[in-house]
Amino acid sequence: MKNLPYFLLATLILSLSSCKKDTDDDLDTASSEDQAFAQSMFDDLGSQSESSSESAESEDSTYTSCATITVDTLGSPWPFEITVDFGEENCTGQDGRERRGKLVYTITDWFRNVGSTITLTPVDYYVDDNLVEGTRTSSNLGENSSGQLHYEVKVEDGKVTNPDGETILWESTRTRTWVEGQETGFFTSDGNGGWLGWDGITDDVYEITGNGSGTSRAGLDFDLNITNPLRVQLDCKWITEGTIILTPAGFNDRSIDYGTGECDNKATVTINDNETEIKLRG
Repeated sequence: MKNLPYFLLATLILSLSSCKKDTDDDLDTASSEDQAFAQSMFDDLGSQSESSSESAESEDSTYTSCATITVDTLGSPWPFEITVDFGEENCTGQDGRERRGKLVYTITDWFRNVGSTITLTPVDYYVDDNLVEGTRTSSNLGENSSGQLHYEVKVEDGKVTNPDGETILWESTRTRTWVEGQETGFFTSDGNGGWLGWDGITDDVYEITGNGSGTSRAGLDFDLNITNPLRVQLDCKWITEGTIILTPAGFNDRSIDYGTGECDNKATVTINDNETEIKLRG
């Protein structure tokens, strides 16, 4: 090495460094997995608040088999403060997730009404033993050009702590468009003298666009942009379709493809033309 001309030595060092970075970059899917998990947790908050809001609107005191709903009138009559209490022990919901703790939110009008805003804060709230913290604000923007209700959704100071004490930080600003199931709800008639119940909720499908940022469990900052709308189905705990571009600090961009609509825990990460399948946490 000492006898190599300087320019050859420099070229060799740069080549080795480049190869190592490419190798490390190809192996780094942790940020991809962490952002998908955080995104799923905060999408779930939206599903819980919107569905429980509908139960509160019909003056029902229970939500599925797990939560008790309490409604306090803060104004005349708006806003309301709604508490969704899942109790101190894990309860398995219709979607297979276990929840405990409380969701507390203020709502300025029923969430289907244009201009309504839901500001939600979890209180000692766990999903599958993951502690979820932060503030989620959803504002009803009315119907888009296709006649679909759409919402601006912001997550601020988001944080998910897993049972091992590892944390993921999360912030996002997105548009959530209601593309299927808008005509039905928990208390929609089933035509036989009863209600659709959970079936009136789980037929809801949303498309998500926008961007976000966060910090992975390893302390690596990342930014993301949704390039093809993400499909969120309330009868599935994973994102079933769509593509994002994720940029971890110091690494190359990577795309994450959630598939073509199947309800499964798989996504494909592509880095430098190399594809890796990852399993999504629920």
